[in-house]
Amino acid sequence: MPHRRLPPLNAVRAFVAAARHASFTVAAAELGVTHGAVSRQIKQLEQHLGVPLFTRGIRQITLTSSGRELFAGMAPALERIATTAAAVAKSAPGSSLRINVRASFAARWLIPQLPRFIRDYPHITPQVITSTVEPERLNRDGFDIVIRRGTAGWPVDLQPQAFLSDRAYLVAAPSLIEKEPVRSVEDLKQHVFLHSETREEDWRRWLRFADAEKLTPSGEMRFDHLDFALRAAADGLGIAVGPASLVANDLMAARLCHVLPGIVQPLDPYYVVAADPANVAASAFIQWVSTEPLDASRLIK
Repeated sequence: MPHRRLPPLNAVRAFVAAARHASFTVAAAELGVTHGAVSRQIKQLEQHLGVPLFTRGIRQITLTSSGRELFAGMAPALERIATTAAAVAKSAPGSSLRINVRASFAARWLIPQLPRFIRDYPHITPQVITSTVEPERLNRDGFDIVIRRGTAGWPVDLQPQAFLSDRAYLVAAPSLIEKEPVRSVEDLKQHVFLHSETREEDWRRWLRFADAEKLTPSGEMRFDHLDFALRAAADGLGIAVGPASLVANDLMAARLCHVLPGIVQPLDPYYVVAADPANVAASAFIQWVSTEPLDASRLIK
């Protein structure tokens, strides 16, 4: 059989996402790339095929007849690729998967999720490596998967995929709030603010979001890591800013309570990427973690 040149896979993924949502913007958010990147990838695919795939309007896009034909074939093909890769990874001989994350995310989100991953992929052994270094400065020989919040600091040749949206809450021990209730932002003046060196801007950003930048607390305490600050909050030492992804278990177990629940600050989602897209174990992890878009705030009742 003569060799036929395949279209670029990233361009196909961008096309399928844009066709499914009828939007380059929504497709970009799903794939964790910019609107311009999606537009360029689809233009590349159109040049490869020699036909237009979308009719571009001022505020909308619609598939051409060629686009509809391509979507009908490519959407299920991509799903089969993902399913087959996951099946191969499950049956593969034992392999190690090095996951580079920040320490607090590892302790409070990733590690509690790993038993499910190991159950689904018993032949893959995760190795958790914590680091605060931005992805673009990491040695790619030192990790298979990297997870970070937001899109800043990623190498231009990697395409991180959003998988976990998030919100920021104020949290404290229920006993502390029972003793010193917080019914308004002004009541925060009576409390100690708990800070972490790894997320130094959290309180400043929350106060700006709440239009209370000039508010001064009764005291402040600082910790090396956010995990320590959240543990201090659970022990009644003060109030901390906690991402929903990292405080959900404590809130559901009533170790922490949500202070001023009417004020919820949006945060950038978490993104995941493989150092080598051909790594079967890494592809299986990304497929597993991205099976459905996650919203950390939904974990909190």
